[in-house]
Amino acid sequence: MAGPLIIYHGSPDWWLSPDIWVTPHGAPPTSPGVTPEAGKTYDVQVRVYNNYPLRVTDWNLFVCWAIPTAGSIPIPPAAQLLNGTPYGSPISMPAGYPGYSQIFTAKTPWTPVYENGGHECLIAVAFVQVIGFPFSGGLNGDAGPTGDYSIGQRNLGVLSVSHMKKPRRFSYGFQACNGADEERTFVLTARQAPLSQIAAVLLDVRGRRAVIDRPGKVEGLGIAASHKPGEAELEGATAVLSSVKIPPRSCHSFTLTGILQTGNALINVTLTQDKRVVGGTSVLAMADEK
Repeated sequence: MAGPLIIYHGSPDWWLSPDIWVTPHGAPPTSPGVTPEAGKTYDVQVRVYNNYPLRVTDWNLFVCWAIPTAGSIPIPPAAQLLNGTPYGSPISMPAGYPGYSQIFTAKTPWTPVYENGGHECLIAVAFVQVIGFPFSGGLNGDAGPTGDYSIGQRNLGVLSVSHMKKPRRFSYGFQACNGADEERTFVLTARQAPLSQIAAVLLDVRGRRAVIDRPGKVEGLGIAASHKPGEAELEGATAVLSSVKIPPRSCHSFTLTGILQTGNALINVTLTQDKRVVGGTSVLAMADEK
C-alpha cells in the first residue's frame, strides 16, 4: 500500500494547519487564500503531500466544517460535508518525493453561515480507502499522521472590533467537546499569544505585515460558560476555568470575551486534560483595520 499521504498540522498549534484554505468560488485552486465572509460562496482547498516514490490510488479525502470547537470535533451531518459521501472522495497522486504536493478542491462549495456567533472551523482527513474512515463519533485534531490517515484542522476566527465604541468588548462563541464514552473533567484556558504565530496562515487578512506590526493588548480576557452570557457574566469571566465537566460524547457552549482598545491580538483557547492539550481554537481580534 502506497503512502502515507500527509496533511500537515499547524506549528506550534496543530489546529492552524497551513494546508487548508478557501478561495472565491470558481477561482483557480492556486489563487491566494481569502478570509471567508458570511453569505459568500467559496471553494475549500486542501494541500496533500506524497513524500514517497510510489503512486497512490487507494486514498480518500474527507472535508467538512464545524462550529469553532476545542476538543473532539463531532462528525457533522451530511449538510456540513464538503467532499462527497461521508466516507470522502477517492484521490490519486503520482509517485512523489520529499515535499511533493497537490491541491485538491472540495466537491461542494462552501457558504459560511457563522453559526454560534463565530467563524466555522474546517477539517480535512486523508485516509486509506480500503480500511475506511478512521474516526467514529468525533475527530481528534491532534491525531496522526499515521500509515492509515492524516488529519488537518483550520480553526482561526477573525473578529473585527474596529467598529465598536470604546471600550471595545468582544464576544466570540465556541464549544468544547468530550468524545469519550464517560464524563471527563477539563481545564479551559484563554491566553494572548504573539501575532507571529499566525504569520503562515494569515492569508489576505488586511496584509500579514500590517497585522503583525500593530500588536494590541487584550484587557479582561475571560471565558464565560454559556453561549449568550449577560453583561455581568462577561465582566466577571476569568481566563481559566479549572473544572469543566462535560458529559460523554457531548459539547458545552462557551463565550470568549475581552476588551481590545487598539491594535490586533491573537488569542488561543486550549482544552486540557491531565495536563495534556487535547483541543484548541484561535481568534484574531482586530481593532486597527486599515
